[in-house]
Amino acid sequence: MQTITLEAELRTPSTKGKLKALRKKGLVPAVLYHKGETPVTLAVKEIQLRKLIYTTESHIVNLKLSDGTERQAVMKDTQFDPVTDSVSHVDFQGLKADEKIELEVPTLFKGTPQGAIKGGKVQVLMHKLAIKCLPADIPEHLEFDITGLDIGQSLHISDARQLFANSNIQILGDDTVPIVSIFLPKAELSAATAAEAKATAEPEVIAKGKEAKEAKK
Repeated sequence: MQTITLEAELRTPSTKGKLKALRKKGLVPAVLYHKGETPVTLAVKEIQLRKLIYTTESHIVNLKLSDGTERQAVMKDTQFDPVTDSVSHVDFQGLKADEKIELEVPTLFKGTPQGAIKGGKVQVLMHKLAIKCLPADIPEHLEFDITGLDIGQSLHISDARQLFANSNIQILGDDTVPIVSIFLPKAELSAATAAEAKATAEPEVIAKGKEAKEAKK
């Protein structure tokens, strides 16, 4: 997995006014958490955060603190301004090599499903999956081959759990939740239903016509 380095300025907990002034300078308030430790308040440049936020891969973050120390972490939560959509706050979770962590990683799908060949559409229901593993085992993404999926079929968390059963990654979540599904669009479904109804009705018309001819005899 790729590691991205961010420069982080140590700061003291601030008032709303000071946080607003911080953001005007292009800095984003952040907090570094780790179980059993006092949270560390930080400020990072928004422009540097973009390479972490606007990506389809997971990354380990190497935080270079202004006191000269460095901390390994993952980005756990990001808040956005409802008006400007700019990043307003970020939470980082500290890592330890021998300590498992829970986090979400992106899903990636490969292959053309059988259902898509028949006119079905791929509907991705979960763009990220929750997992638990050691920092060294964190994947950039979880890849699934959906070639075998037909119309009306889905790949569930239970399937993902089986696929990664022999790996160092534990898939979290409800087994019954679908990750990706193949569905037939309403327009095509209506057309297929109408065609089926017509095909079913035609033999009846022929039968009736045959019965009428036999009655005349």
